[in-house]
Amino acid sequence: MNRIAILFLTLLALLHPAQAEGDDIAFAVPSSGRITLGVFDKTGKLVRTLHAMDEEDAFRVGLNGYITKWDGLDDAGNQAPAGHYHVRGYLIEDVTVDGVAYHFNDWMTGDDDPSIRHVVDFAFLPGGDVLLLAISADGSLLATRYSPESGFVWVRVVAPSPAPDTGKLTTNPTTAFIQNVGSCILLDINSGTPLSTPTLLPAQAPNAIAALPSTLFTSVEKTITPFSLPSIQPQTSISAPAAFTSLDANNGILAGCADGSVWISEDLKTFQTLPISARCVSLGAERTFWYISTNGTEAVAQAHFNGEILRELEREPNSPQPQKIQSSRTSDTFAVLETAPDQERLRVISRNPNGEWTVEWEKSIRESKSFGYVESGVSAQAPETPQPDSLRFRLEENPLTGDKQELTLGVVFDEKGTRLSTPDGLPLVTISTRSAIKRVVMRRGETPNSIHLLQGDGATVEEFHIHGLEKIIPLNAGGIDIGNPSSPIRDGSPIGG
Repeated sequence: MNRIAILFLTLLALLHPAQAEGDDIAFAVPSSGRITLGVFDKTGKLVRTLHAMDEEDAFRVGLNGYITKWDGLDDAGNQAPAGHYHVRGYLIEDVTVDGVAYHFNDWMTGDDDPSIRHVVDFAFLPGGDVLLLAISADGSLLATRYSPESGFVWVRVVAPSPAPDTGKLTTNPTTAFIQNVGSCILLDINSGTPLSTPTLLPAQAPNAIAALPSTLFTSVEKTITPFSLPSIQPQTSISAPAAFTSLDANNGILAGCADGSVWISEDLKTFQTLPISARCVSLGAERTFWYISTNGTEAVAQAHFNGEILRELEREPNSPQPQKIQSSRTSDTFAVLETAPDQERLRVISRNPNGEWTVEWEKSIRESKSFGYVESGVSAQAPETPQPDSLRFRLEENPLTGDKQELTLGVVFDEKGTRLSTPDGLPLVTISTRSAIKRVVMRRGETPNSIHLLQGDGATVEEFHIHGLEKIIPLNAGGIDIGNPSSPIRDGSPIGG
């Protein structure tokens, strides 16, 4: 709205008090901005939200300012009882909302990233990318490819919420294979596009899976079943020396481990056992394999097919415990998934020519269900620290009335998102449109008339800074009467209409 129009409406507001007559509710505004307007009964209860942070084009412009209507219905769609009602609200001017940080979840760096709660399984790809099978904040099962250089390449929901976290993931050079609840899902490894409809696997879910370019292997009890690709047709089974809980395949070689032992098959028929205590195994370069030791050290180690241990990387004290390892086929590089009671971490680690270990990149998720502000800082666990439910602010002088009022603001979050609202329920400032939010806390910002706010969905905590809250101006659109049941208003037609 241009300045001439604003001055014109301000002058009208001074000459013509806010009023509601005929089928119109008219009121004046002193400047441009978004408008929230509600109808209240004589007790001050909000009956109907007529406008929620609407732009100016949601109104007509008349001699007495902006014009809107009320059809006499409450927010539930029921006819409001006969009586006197008051129409009032707020003009929201230059209030700014800035998203400033994501906390406790390194996978989340932008609004388009998936909010990952738990990594179920992963695969380490040539070139350094990883494929993740993960549970999202809303409980669905996701498959996604992540690049340390460019972020998430693609994301696909493979099972709706609530999805079990027992799926398995493996890859060959072109395809991602996901075993989930008795079926196998095939996705193009570069685009995430489904390559076929889900294929049923044997009734008993496999304990481990692995893949070669032409074969998918599943391990059930002491039997390994090869499936030809891409048809997923079962072939002659392979007898295994144990019920493998970890399985890997590369260049016609199978490696598996169970009950703390490792077996290697170089002909896809017979297995040799190695004197290695391991929980997870991954084939590496030049007839070597990587594993997670179960000899009490929880070390990540590399060994030769002859059983010689080549190198070990011991677990640091009090650090997360290694759960799964995936190694490069060509270099001394591996990815490892580690867990602790309050943390989950995926790291890619390499060994340089000098024998030094380097963390190339890592992503962590920390438990943060009771997050909050503690001494002006953000804490993942703040269950004992009081967090205010509302904050009160002094507004700028109202140009229409000369009044300086105060305003109490609280937070509402639901399927529509998160917003600041008045105690009686009028929405004033949209913070986020993200759904499935489970907790919101706030505190006063360092600058006057500002709020710092945290919201979390059970996987990620987002922080926002809101400024300019003094630039909210109360609006008064006068009173309006609804007649007795014989009045036309009782049939739901607009007031006065």
